[in-house]
Amino acid sequence: MTTLARPTACSCGLHLFTCTRLLITESANALRAWVCSLCVLFLFGGAAVLQAQTPGQQAFWEPDPLADAWVDSVYAGMTEDERLGQLFMVRAHSNLGPEHQREVEKLIREEHVGGLLFFQGSPERQALLTNHYQELSGKVPLMIAMDAEWGLGMRLKENAISFPKQLTLGSIEERDLIYEMGAEIGRELRRLGVHINFAPVADINNNPENPVINVRSFGEDRYEVTTRSYLYARGMQDQKVLACAKHFPGHGDTDVDSHLDLPLIPHDRQRLDSVEMYPFRELCQRQLGSVMIAHLQVPALDSTPHLPTTLSPRAVYDILRKQWKYKGLIITDGLGMKGVTKYFPSGELEAMALLAGNDLLLLPEDVPAAKAAIRRYLAEGKLSPERIEESVRRILRLKYWLGLQHYKPIDLGRLRSELNNPRAQALKRQLYQHALCWVNDRDNALPFRKIDGIKTASLSIGASVRTPFQQRIHSYIDTDDFLLPADISSSRAKRYLRMLKPYRRVIVGLHGLNPYAAKGFGLKPSAVDFLKKLLAQNKQVVLVVFGTPYVLASFEDFPYLLLAHEGDPFAQDV
Repeated sequence: MTTLARPTACSCGLHLFTCTRLLITESANALRAWVCSLCVLFLFGGAAVLQAQTPGQQAFWEPDPLADAWVDSVYAGMTEDERLGQLFMVRAHSNLGPEHQREVEKLIREEHVGGLLFFQGSPERQALLTNHYQELSGKVPLMIAMDAEWGLGMRLKENAISFPKQLTLGSIEERDLIYEMGAEIGRELRRLGVHINFAPVADINNNPENPVINVRSFGEDRYEVTTRSYLYARGMQDQKVLACAKHFPGHGDTDVDSHLDLPLIPHDRQRLDSVEMYPFRELCQRQLGSVMIAHLQVPALDSTPHLPTTLSPRAVYDILRKQWKYKGLIITDGLGMKGVTKYFPSGELEAMALLAGNDLLLLPEDVPAAKAAIRRYLAEGKLSPERIEESVRRILRLKYWLGLQHYKPIDLGRLRSELNNPRAQALKRQLYQHALCWVNDRDNALPFRKIDGIKTASLSIGASVRTPFQQRIHSYIDTDDFLLPADISSSRAKRYLRMLKPYRRVIVGLHGLNPYAAKGFGLKPSAVDFLKKLLAQNKQVVLVVFGTPYVLASFEDFPYLLLAHEGDPFAQDV
């Protein structure tokens, strides 16, 4: 390998360490490094990206006489119950049995729900069910959504690609690759009959204790989170798949999971405007298709006790519609989450969500009860018919933009090969290559050369079988392989330290990590102790971390430290 530029610094999406970023150019089989301070990137690149690039697709709310005519015609031909049904998106799985399928069919036939959110299953089964459910939908085709932040593989475990998570993508300077990833995810979703992806996560991950956002965020720099979210969203929307920035007004700075409780965001409005809400404001001004509202308690926006932002007109309508003049779709987070159901009953909370300014009610627990509450609010004058009409028309207008006025069933031919295609696999590999970060490289000793003749061991900690990383090492240098569990007993540590003593170099892959601070990120104290004793043997220890950057604090004294972010086989191979 040839070094093309001297090592400099990067931030890896988090303000934790200075590290040298690796870029492997496959055609030249070369290695180079460069400076990538996130703030400097925004000043000289990020702002330009947002200002210079215009979306390739017209926003669904922009003037279009044909769209207006279609919406008017469809709306006029709907009953009140059918109109209310358009406001609901319900759960669907392709890996559950006939009982679940009958429940979905009933919601389509009897409640006229406007959309489905697919979760676990397989691509082929999901395509079959989508075609079946669409046949039942009647006057207006269903809007199909997925929560596929890192691609179809997040939900579909068969024949579906998982791209790097957003925190990994926060380390990539070649941000055009993020647009390409968004476009590829958009192509795959569209091929599977999916119209909305609940991505990107536009939260700023400025709390290491966060149990639910962490690796799903691009990092803690507001400019880079904004720019990368925009590129990801634009890539999808250029493929006619609607993007959805989440979780407004910002779920990053909390240590509570809103699936389980109502998190508190205690910051004042000035702080919220300059940090948490910054990415959402910028994206809403650049034709972002939709925004998802989080279940958060934010007193600076609404001081009503226990009122989630999802149900607050001050947080939703006043900011998004009145202050920011946003014209896209506003979607609730899941309405079965404890962050909203802890203090408000099903049915009532759906009516309150509409009153707050939401358009689409996601995953309600009881659609008939919700409809009854909405009708009661209408009868009592709490909700106006115009408010309902506004949201229904916005949803219909989006369906026109998605092409549902000329709905065609999913073609099942070649579905498997077109989803798991060589182009997507090559892009995934490229993303992991560009995300690699040297945290430390004393004396610029790396990369190694096969001819150096140093006796080398390859050790995987947290793995039970020989890893793809160890296999790849063999293509560069000759090594002997060793394996250790994540939690290393004292006796085993002593035995392995003796076994490794003859080796002048030990390349260590640290596996089995997780993103949860409450679980110590999966890093066992015994493993840290073992590695420090190994380093003390005065040998060259090269540590490669296949996990969260937050564990790097335990190894800042290691002279050769590489952050590979994830344990995906592609990440190990590069």
